[in-house]
Amino acid sequence: MHPFRGSATYNCAVSAQTPAPGQLSPDGAWRWDGHQWVPTGAQTYPAARARSGPGRWIWWVAGGCSVLLVLGIGLGIFGGVQLAKRFQEGSLSCLPPDFPRYSGATITRDYTYFGTNVAPGDSRECQESLTSQDDAAAVSAFYESHLSSGDWTITSNDTSNGAIHFARRSQPRTVGTVQLLGRGEHTDIEIRLDS
Repeated sequence: MHPFRGSATYNCAVSAQTPAPGQLSPDGAWRWDGHQWVPTGAQTYPAARARSGPGRWIWWVAGGCSVLLVLGIGLGIFGGVQLAKRFQEGSLSCLPPDFPRYSGATITRDYTYFGTNVAPGDSRECQESLTSQDDAAAVSAFYESHLSSGDWTITSNDTSNGAIHFARRSQPRTVGTVQLLGRGEHTDIEIRLDS
């Protein structure tokens, strides 16, 4: 053995500060028993790096998109229901706002035609179909009364086929027909208005 090597080791050991018995190493894996370092039995692991990689934010983005999708579907359903309700109440009808509306009737069809498919001299035709749980006599009485007042006038009433022809007083070219079809316990109402 080289003489200097032993003395250098000795000098280093002598010059190093001796730990107190029972002292733990900085990593907690070793304990000084007064003579030597002995394992404590505790396992040490390298410090885990904080997970800041793409995995965490992808879950946040996916969660946010899922919430937006559910909200979008919910709002779409709500909007569709409200639109259908407004349509059945007549808010989206092609008929003028002052046209008589039979209470409790449900709109089943509403069409507006422009241009070549309308009567000669007209530029627009509105066709609306409704159904009512009332009989044809009650529905007929309503239209006979309401189309004889305000800006509306009856031009002819054919009770044999249930057709009431009417016109607008302020605009004589605006004319139309209410056709009533009794279906037992309910009545179908077909309205056509040319303007």
